[in-house]
Amino acid sequence: MYIKLGLFEKAEDCLKKVEGRIIGRDRIPYHYLISLYGNLGKKEDVYRIWNTYKSNFPKIPNLGFHAVISSLVRLGDIKGAERIYEEWLSVKFAYDPRIANLLIGYYVKEGFLDKADEFFQRMIVEGKPNSSTWEILAEGYIGEKRISDALACFNEAVMAEGSKHWRPKPVNVSALLGLCEEEGDFKSKEALVGLLREKGCAEDEAYMYSVRRCNENHKRVMENGTLDYDQNDHEDNEVLFDQLQGSL
Repeated sequence: MYIKLGLFEKAEDCLKKVEGRIIGRDRIPYHYLISLYGNLGKKEDVYRIWNTYKSNFPKIPNLGFHAVISSLVRLGDIKGAERIYEEWLSVKFAYDPRIANLLIGYYVKEGFLDKADEFFQRMIVEGKPNSSTWEILAEGYIGEKRISDALACFNEAVMAEGSKHWRPKPVNVSALLGLCEEEGDFKSKEALVGLLREKGCAEDEAYMYSVRRCNENHKRVMENGTLDYDQNDHEDNEVLFDQLQGSL
């Protein structure tokens, strides 16, 4: 509630109190604390909880590494995130592409597509990309108007292991469709529509409504530079608080 209301000092006070209630060998509270301190912009507290976590447990699961790397990426501490990623590679139980996706997503978002491609090549050697990995790369290619490369990534995402329930994000579909129309590449547009049919998206009215809405929002941004405010981040924070309190 405090984060949703913008009362960050009270939210921080609550987290400090929660720290004092951690007992036993439950790792879950550490994951939530790291994530929530990251949401509050408290990098020092993220590292403090992380170091306490490592001192109390000789082995950290993938979820723990995901929590700290995700927080550091959000805080813009990419060097710290990269350092802990290397640490994870040396101690991991099993390769989890969701952890690598945090870094590759940062590179794409910041426009470092060459670095994203380089990191992806490492990823292939170290583990196995998932559908989301391919879609993140597609986002970068869409940004550079590389239609064929973006479409190839979508096709790879469909064939990736564990892709049964994967669907491309409506915002990415909208962007690629718009780019195809802009460039007059109707062959690629037809291929993308075929992919949507294959995944059952084209027949899903709610999904296609989201695609159309993304297209409308994009046009609104181009016209006046405004975009609808999205409260998802605040809602995610509330879920984290509720789950954290419930685990103690």
